[in-house]
Amino acid sequence: MSTPHRPRRQQQRAIDTRQRILDTAGALFVMDSYEGTSVGDLIIAARTSKGAFYRHFPGGKIEVATAIMHNALTMDGLREQQVMLQEVVDIGMVLAYRVSQENALQAALKMSFHSNAPETYGTPWPDWIDFNAGQLAEARRRGELKPFVDVEQQAYQIAGNWAGVVLVSNTVDRDMRNVEARVSRMYRNLVTAIAVPDLLPEIDFSVDRGRNLYTAFLDDAAGRLDPTGPVEPEPAQDEPDETRETVDEDPA
Repeated sequence: MSTPHRPRRQQQRAIDTRQRILDTAGALFVMDSYEGTSVGDLIIAARTSKGAFYRHFPGGKIEVATAIMHNALTMDGLREQQVMLQEVVDIGMVLAYRVSQENALQAALKMSFHSNAPETYGTPWPDWIDFNAGQLAEARRRGELKPFVDVEQQAYQIAGNWAGVVLVSNTVDRDMRNVEARVSRMYRNLVTAIAVPDLLPEIDFSVDRGRNLYTAFLDDAAGRLDPTGPVEPEPAQDEPDETRETVDEDPA
């Protein structure tokens, strides 16, 4: 008798394989660069087959990079706050924590500054600038901003400051261990300059705020999952696959 959870397990197996490819690609793109990583490198490092790889990413390496970029900017971990400027800080701190932990996010940051990024695999910066502008416009509506603040320009500056602090911190330290502390200080300085003074004591700039928010988000997400039993791993490179012989590997 077949188990009723079989379709769900197969679905989860496919999700896990796709995520493993993305995680592997992030690590390789950080270590060897996008240009220095081939599809063959991804297949071997992700412990999958050519057929499985192309089922998830028919467009090859560019589609992998596009998926990494698409997943770079999410609102995961952001919670509604009484003070909108707290949410401005929170999304930056969550991303600072994530970029210190996730190879894919580090790769997205690195690749986003390639001159051909917008035309090749996309870039998250316009979306983040728009999101910041929306947050700041709401902060203005609530009376949280000083009168001189230009919402559009400030939104652009937040994205630029965040990226600059993360990139310089990684370059100086050769790792991401101080990113959260430095991003926290950046937001403290920035918000002190633009917020009405009476609001500052209400805003939490804690170094571990992003970590706490994102961990709570992951715990909540895990709690909502239905138990389906152990998920069978997808067979690796020896799996029988009818597409294996018909799909040519992208030489890039």
